[in-house]
Amino acid sequence: MQDSEWVVDLIEQYLGCVRAFSERLCRAMGQEDLLSGRRSKEIPRVGTTSDGLEFAFHGIGCRFSDGESSVDFDFTPDGKMSGFDAWRLHEFSRDNASSGGERSPEEVKEALKRLLNRGLIEPLPGSSLYRFRTRLRIVK
Repeated sequence: MQDSEWVVDLIEQYLGCVRAFSERLCRAMGQEDLLSGRRSKEIPRVGTTSDGLEFAFHGIGCRFSDGESSVDFDFTPDGKMSGFDAWRLHEFSRDNASSGGERSPEEVKEALKRLLNRGLIEPLPGSSLYRFRTRLRIVK
């Protein structure tokens, strides 16, 4: 595996998990959009769905766990779920066996720097998050 491939895989797994849990919560709560559902209070701040998905909104994000996988994310300044940072990627690698193994915060920071230098990711203005400049692959 090339030097930067593991971090691209990790980011895609992370974003795929965020997307899957968000869709699962929206379905369970009868909402089309996670952030709108939370802002309208149709989705409570903390809870567990009937199928065992635990969620806790915090500050500008949410933490999900279903007993097998867990993920924590922040909404981007424009309300999307496409951002990531070194700390969240490290936590995701530590908490999820399917992520390919734990990566230290330093490893993830260095790998993100390489992706940034190659122009594959960009920092989000008004945020500590990054995003892909273009969609690389779709995680199912």
